[in-house]
Amino acid sequence: MKPGRVVAKVIVVGTLVLGMLSSNVLAGGPVTVNGTVTDINGNPLRGVEVSAIGEGSDAWISAQTKKNGQFSIKLDDFDLMYRFTFTKEDFEAESTEFVPGSEKISPLDVTLDLVNLTEQREQAIPVFNEGVVILELGDNAAALEKFREASEIDPDFVAAVSATAAVAMELKDYATAADAAENLARLQPENVSAISTAYYSELMLLDMERFIPSARRLAETSPEVVSNEMVQHARVLFDNEELAGSRSLLEIIIEREPEVAGAQLQLGLTCNMLGDSACAKAAFGRYLELAPDGPDAATAQSLLDYLQ
Repeated sequence: MKPGRVVAKVIVVGTLVLGMLSSNVLAGGPVTVNGTVTDINGNPLRGVEVSAIGEGSDAWISAQTKKNGQFSIKLDDFDLMYRFTFTKEDFEAESTEFVPGSEKISPLDVTLDLVNLTEQREQAIPVFNEGVVILELGDNAAALEKFREASEIDPDFVAAVSATAAVAMELKDYATAADAAENLARLQPENVSAISTAYYSELMLLDMERFIPSARRLAETSPEVVSNEMVQHARVLFDNEELAGSRSLLEIIIEREPEVAGAQLQLGLTCNMLGDSACAKAAFGRYLELAPDGPDAATAQSLLDYLQ
């Protein structure tokens, strides 16, 4: 599992105006609702989350406004009552009920009230927006500096922190990525992308003090990564002579997936290098139990015989 890319969004302070109309529909059939979201000055806004749910349904349909402020949502039945919600960071969520109907409708104006912004957030927003513009021009390094500056002004500014982590990873600036991802995980403890980014960047830095807690945190939130990738990472640490870190990571893996034969073999090799013969013998023995005909069975048996 690779850390997900975080997409930066321009934040504009203002009133949202929504124009929606439906067309080319059959009676009782599906309908496509199109709209445009703008600010108080008529400028299109992107990144506004527009969601709709039909009466009696438990399935939300969502879309985001594009760069030109437009969105499109296909609904199942134009005769149903739908609840629309409009959300964007730094705005209070707004909702309205709406029956599309089979005829064109008049534009529906929706106003989102701003959350009370702190002085730090007010200062950080224009810096962040500069970064978004620079990023669109293709200068990732300069954009990163703006995102980092914005997140330093306001460490709780999720959009700026997310963008800093994402762009830093793309630029292989692992120190910056690690710091930003740890901050994002603080702000959003269930954000798997943030947890993954912290884990991978700290692995690249060989920062065991932070990496091992990150590995345990990632194993808890994304168990599938334990058997899919962590054994490989333990080998990377072993090859880089980070033996204590490799052992700690393997112990996390085996705690959750005790029947992963590769983890047992690697633990045996690591413990052997650390001079812990009891650990090595137990791990090699367990590997042979799990994979008696495995590709490394002869090596494991030879080392086990030597240690005994």
